Amino acid sequence: MDKKFKLGIIGAGIFAEANMYPSLSLHFFDHVDRVAVCDLSAERAERLAGKYGWGKTYQDYHKMIEQEDLDGVIVCVGGKYAPDVSIGVLREGLPVFIEKPSSIYRDGTERIAKVAEETGLIAQVGHQKRHGLAYKRAKEIVSDKENFGNIIQIESKMHGFTVFPTFYTCMLEWQCHNLDIMRHFGGDISEIEAKSNRNSESTGALVGMLQFENGILGSFAWGTYGGPGQFVERIEILSDKGRGVIIRNACEVISYDEETGAHWTHDWNPISQNQSHVFNGYVYELLHFIDCVQNNKTPYPSIFDEVKTMKYLETIAVKAGIPVEWAPVGSAL
Repeated sequence: MDKKFKLGIIGAGIFAEANMYPSLSLHFFDHVDRVAVCDLSAERAERLAGKYGWGKTYQDYHKMIEQEDLDGVIVCVGGKYAPDVSIGVLREGLPVFIEKPSSIYRDGTERIAKVAEETGLIAQVGHQKRHGLAYKRAKEIVSDKENFGNIIQIESKMHGFTVFPTFYTCMLEWQCHNLDIMRHFGGDISEIEAKSNRNSESTGALVGMLQFENGILGSFAWGTYGGPGQFVERIEILSDKGRGVIIRNACEVISYDEETGAHWTHDWNPISQNQSHVFNGYVYELLHFIDCVQNNKTPYPSIFDEVKTMKYLETIAVKAGIPVEWAPVGSAL
């Protein structure tokens, strides 16, 4: 494209440095001008700008927007501060990409959605699993209804971490991904049931059932044990034609019918498609945001999708007897 997309980013913390900045430094973003970095820490902003090829640095995002001719802004500041910063960007007249969680509580997400609706500007939430290569492959398979049939059931699990200070913090920061990806395949939810087995104020196990509005049934198993590793995450999608798809740990896809099965994964060669930020969806969610802004498309998931996910997450916690209480996560994670 002749005109580069002028991008600004707010936030230079641990997560942003681990995922946002390296993703945006890949050659997929040749059509993007990395204009400016904003962070309360001038030292961090200057270090990441220099390391990843950004232009100017700021400590006040209002000043950044005022002085730079931006086309869009990434907000990666954590759920506690994301609502106020995202709303500020929208009120300045710019579309926004918000790294999840969009808020630590549902009302913050609802406030962002209200302003996005008022301004008519794009607000996308960073659930990168929707854009990960394994989940994209699975979505292609189940979307071929002639061959796959109609989804009738979704079974899902996602282990958590004991480092989260409250059970709900684990759900919000981690298992919201699992809920979002189930919605990506199943749609909106009409009924929720959930139970928990807590062995402390912050740890335990949780299981639940979902009824989607289209009739699909879903089951999920979450908790604070298991942590990262090859067994952390699994989703199986079953159809009324006796076909199924299994996504294991966001990196393998097994598709099967009554007689045969096929296995898909990346081949680990050092090419761009196999870089972790590409494979895990960070690159493609950011490309999706830019494409939606440039072509006036509705992003997925949008802030309006996220309002529903936050509502469902809160309902699961209440049904399971888990206090809806967030607390800051330390750097141990």
